[in-house]
Amino acid sequence: MEVIHLEDIHKTYTDADEIRVFEGLSMSVLEGEIVGITGPSGSGKTTLMNIVGLVDRPDRGKVNILGRDTTTMSERELYPFRNENIGFVFQYHYLIPELTTLENVCVPILIAKKSASGEDRDKCLQVLEYVGLSDKVNSLPSELSGGERQRVAVARAIINEPAIILADEPTGSLDQENKTRIMDLLTSIRDRYRTTILIATHDMSLLKFMNRVYRIENRRLVELEFPR
Repeated sequence: MEVIHLEDIHKTYTDADEIRVFEGLSMSVLEGEIVGITGPSGSGKTTLMNIVGLVDRPDRGKVNILGRDTTTMSERELYPFRNENIGFVFQYHYLIPELTTLENVCVPILIAKKSASGEDRDKCLQVLEYVGLSDKVNSLPSELSGGERQRVAVARAIINEPAIILADEPTGSLDQENKTRIMDLLTSIRDRYRTTILIATHDMSLLKFMNRVYRIENRRLVELEFPR
C-alpha cells in the first residue's frame, strides 16, 4: 500500500531573495518502509518533511497521504487528519519543560480529546514501558538524559498509533550508543505497528536501518543505491 505519494512538487520561498527549493519533486513510500532523506544543509530536507507532515503546503503539485489528496483539504480538515495519522520526532525533542514524562506523552491525546481518561493514562504508561522509561514516569525533562528525552519524544509520536512517523535529524544530538538505541526503537515500532517512517538525516551510519534512501539534488529526489 502506498502511504505517501508526492507528485510534481514545486516550492519557492520569497524573502529578500527568491529561493527555489523544489522543482518537480516526486516520491512514493510504501506501508512499513523506513525511508531516508539526505542532502546538504539548506537543500530542503526540513521543508520536505513539513510538506509531508502537512505543516507547509507546496506551491504546486499533489501531496497524497493514505490515499487522500491533502492539497484539496482545508486547514480545518488538515488539523485532525495530521494529529491522527502523523507523528513527529525532531532533533531537539521539544518536550514541555514543566510537564512530567507521562504528561508529555499524553499531549497528543489531550489535543485530540481535550482531556485524558484513565484508559488513556494506562495507554501512555504502556508506551513508556515499551520505550524503556517506566521508571521515569514522574521525571521532568531536565531530570532526563539526552537519550531518555528523545525516547520520550518517540513515545509521544506513537501514542496515537499514527500510520506515519516523520523524524527530522532524530539522532543529531546523540552519541553513538543512543543513536543506535533510537534507531533500534524506530525499527521495532515499524515492525510492531507497520508504521511508515521517513527520516531526514546527515548521518550516513543510519542508512543500514533503512529500506531505501533518497538524496535531494537539483531540487528533486534521486534514489541512492547502497550496499547492505
